[in-house]
Amino acid sequence: MTNLISGKEALIALANGEEVELQVVGDMNWHDSTQWTVGELLCFTGKFRLKPRTITINGIEVPAPFEPKDGDKFFYLNDGEEVGYIVCTHDWGFDPSELNFGAWRSEDEIKQVVAALRQVFGLSDDAVNAVRGGK
Repeated sequence: MTNLISGKEALIALANGEEVELQVVGDMNWHDSTQWTVGELLCFTGKFRLKPRTITINGIEVPAPFEPKDGDKFFYLNDGEEVGYIVCTHDWGFDPSELNFGAWRSEDEIKQVVAALRQVFGLSDDAVNAVRGGK
């Protein structure tokens, strides 16, 4: 999920000091928009997005957590699960104390966080499965 924004939203975000990335048609990579002039950005026909926010866990860059609002679907760390996380939908009955370490918007994001934490502690997926008596 890339959270695409329009060219107008990109220019407003840049004016507000936010970091914007762009993707040229036919290129899978995202590029820093500050390398382009305003005139070039006005004529640009590719895609824009806000640069994804990240945090660093012991030298490993991962997506930053977010604060879910009522009705949001999110993923959070849970060491009681083999995969290391749980998916949840925020509602008024949800206990926010379960989010000691944050919440992430997508399964792809939480998988990156779990992989980084396992790397920090020297655990591979095979090692985790062996400890749990799994595969």
